[in-house]
Amino acid sequence: MNVVYVLPDKRGGVLRIVSNLLAYRHADGCGHHAVLTRNRLDGDAGAGTVLKADSQTVVDYALPRENLHTVMRRVARAIPKGEGVYVASDLLDLATASVHDFGRAVIFMLHGDIDYYYDLAVSHETTIDAFIAYSRRMYDELVARLPHRATSVFHLPYGVPVPADARTPAAGPLRLVYAGRLEHGQKGVLDLPEIDRALAAEGVRCHWTIAGEGPDGDDLRRRWSFNPDVRFVGSVAAERMPALLAAQDVFILPTRFEGLPCALLEAMASGVVPVVSDIPSGIPELVSPGTTGDRCPAGDVRAFAAAIRALDEDRGQLETMSSAARHLVQTHYDIRHRVADYQALYVRWQELYRRRASWRHLRYGSRLDRRWIPNRIVTAVRGARWRRS
Repeated sequence: MNVVYVLPDKRGGVLRIVSNLLAYRHADGCGHHAVLTRNRLDGDAGAGTVLKADSQTVVDYALPRENLHTVMRRVARAIPKGEGVYVASDLLDLATASVHDFGRAVIFMLHGDIDYYYDLAVSHETTIDAFIAYSRRMYDELVARLPHRATSVFHLPYGVPVPADARTPAAGPLRLVYAGRLEHGQKGVLDLPEIDRALAAEGVRCHWTIAGEGPDGDDLRRRWSFNPDVRFVGSVAAERMPALLAAQDVFILPTRFEGLPCALLEAMASGVVPVVSDIPSGIPELVSPGTTGDRCPAGDVRAFAAAIRALDEDRGQLETMSSAARHLVQTHYDIRHRVADYQALYVRWQELYRRRASWRHLRYGSRLDRRWIPNRIVTAVRGARWRRS
């Protein structure tokens, strides 16, 4: 029996979550493998992460230029032989499992509280043997959409490593940090300079550190040019993140939607106090206002500034909340304990697995995405269209 994780090779929470599950897995006599899919046409692809798996394979492709069925066959060939578990996290993973029955239990890990992931779960319900929901909100929503599958939906929060050393207090301006993808549509990063403006207008001086890269990075730097002291450190490797967080006080996350934010858990594990958007998934399970952090309406710049100012003015409360945030992660979200729940689910693969009928295979792509059409013809036609556009 072995476990195969199939996931996009992109920086972000999904890759970090799987990386932790592999790095901290308990000895169980099973093989644990990773197949990373990398779209050459995606500017964010290619994180270059080396996972602590028994084997790691990278599958390159170029969608939407290639024949989707050719790409799925490429992914299928990378799946190690044997029985056990196939862990999917996105459309290509599920599409491949729908067309190619590997004789494995297909487990779908939902990564966000948005229709995209719920729709994937519903449309691939006949392919998926079990569902993992990180947050209580995601669990409830998925059960509401698939009530007849309630017994195969599992609420399994993941965990993060808890560093031995937490942050230490420091006199002077409050140290604020954002860590994550520099993208506004989900993460709300363009709110950050406006929060800084609001703080400056109230006479609150802060030191900002921004860790990450993304499509809105240049725009963020341009909008924040009024403050030359903001420190952009780029993408930070997982092993370096604890040291960076230990030198901060408050973690700022003006996100619009999440599943269970990995960066937030990592910050709290280091004792960094979160000030985050009050969204329904994940956040209420982690952030209790006045105890482990503060929650603000998404997009409300003034509310974020007010919460930060309150922490700046009451450093005693900051330290109390810092200890409580770290204790919460130590108690409930330590990866060394959480990984056991995942492995306990994986070993049940035989009772979860349902052999799929060939006629239930889903249809994908356009008229050019057919099993029998040679990939070179599809790429030539689509390449010509691409050049004309």
